Amino acid sequence: MQFDTSSLWIYLYLPNLQLNIQQAHAEQLNDGDKQGEIPEPVAQIIYHPKLNQVLQLNMQAQKLGIKKGMGLASASIICGHLVVSEYKETIAVQALQELANQLYLVTSDIVIDEPCGLFLRAQNMLRLYGSLAQYWQVILEVISKQSYDVYYASAYSVNVAKLIAKHEQRYIVEDKEHIQQKLQQCSLLLTDIDKKDIEKLQRIGIKSIADLFEQPLSAFASRVSKFSLQIMSELRGETAAKLRFYQPPQQYEHYLELLYDVELTARLLPVIGKCLDALEAYLLVRNGLALSIHITLFQREHESITQVINSALPIYKSAHWLEIIALRFEHLALSSGVYGITIKCEKIEQADNFESDFFSEKSTHVAAMTLLSRLKAKLGDQQVKLMHYHDDYRPECCTQLSTKIINKSQKKNNTSYFLDRPGFLLQTPIPLNTKVNIIDGPERIASGWWDNHKIQRDYFLAESHQGQQMWIFRTIDDNWFVHGYFI
Repeated sequence: MQFDTSSLWIYLYLPNLQLNIQQAHAEQLNDGDKQGEIPEPVAQIIYHPKLNQVLQLNMQAQKLGIKKGMGLASASIICGHLVVSEYKETIAVQALQELANQLYLVTSDIVIDEPCGLFLRAQNMLRLYGSLAQYWQVILEVISKQSYDVYYASAYSVNVAKLIAKHEQRYIVEDKEHIQQKLQQCSLLLTDIDKKDIEKLQRIGIKSIADLFEQPLSAFASRVSKFSLQIMSELRGETAAKLRFYQPPQQYEHYLELLYDVELTARLLPVIGKCLDALEAYLLVRNGLALSIHITLFQREHESITQVINSALPIYKSAHWLEIIALRFEHLALSSGVYGITIKCEKIEQADNFESDFFSEKSTHVAAMTLLSRLKAKLGDQQVKLMHYHDDYRPECCTQLSTKIINKSQKKNNTSYFLDRPGFLLQTPIPLNTKVNIIDGPERIASGWWDNHKIQRDYFLAESHQGQQMWIFRTIDDNWFVHGYFI
């Protein structure tokens, strides 16, 4: 065997992904059930109907004697109250993509090995982390956040690392001799060599990895397929595997199928929170922020419900999104049970385009925008409006109400002439019928010739006998009006 010691790989083997995900979802749904917990199943399996095999099983099923590869009939005889879920590869693939997205923050080269594994090229990262132990500790911190059964191994070949990990090993070393010794102990049946070719090899006395390495590769050329021959060559370290490295998607979309129908929105929030954690990791990888997300609730007996959740502040943290969603869901009524949820984020804003105070919890701007987001979620987007300055010198036209949020970078420095204006402006000026004392003025405003609403007024700061300061004006025909009050 001649392994390239300049290319160290780690393989993460997750054989029970769908089972782990379903167990985690059950716990999340139970957390949302304030009335009581749903009892855990005595035994649970993931069953592949086409293969008629048990692919995954929990501890309760193992204790009863159920094993992987067993048929459904045999498993049902052992346990009459067995909980059976059909195997869906898409669930595992989606989970691998999310895990790869999280790992992308700490390691660069990742390969998804569907349906139950990830390759990590460790060699390039050792310069950054200093040693394999330190690098692996960072990786371990990421995967430990998930409730997955994970086995792993390191080797100077992707297929060797995969084979050792598939023997349910937890083995991270750099020593070439130790890796070779561990490889010699592995079964030929767990390699990616075609099963029919393995049977052919066993008939000629090749029953172990050690036997495979004792013979030259040319001795098997006429006995096995090209695919199996390639796998054998990669195991021997003679050729390198062809890999496609993972790249984060341009848009985020996550679908989650629930274990059972949920009829209360409050019970959906813990599950949605878990999905938002994945969105947070996605945004961190892309150095992005989100202003809007789409949540679709698929109902069993009625049309799906899509909620567009907007934030006045570009954010990425899942906790902030969950607060807004919880307020929106307070007034959301479900027509029937929800069996699936989709969370989509179509537009990603680059964090570099926004000021740093968006990430500061102490910022008054952040506090104001957070309040605005909550009000919009509580009352509706169209019910909450902001006042914006408009390029018009006429007092009644210089401000406009809008549901849109204008970022600081988009604002113009044209508001200096609004600094000495009253805090309370009348919608329609009223005649001045009392005596006042003129404090300051006049300020002439002549404008509006472009839209046939021309005005020419002389404005004054005045004070009534009661001490109330007012903003009054005189027209060209010498009529006096009150336009506002200073608070």
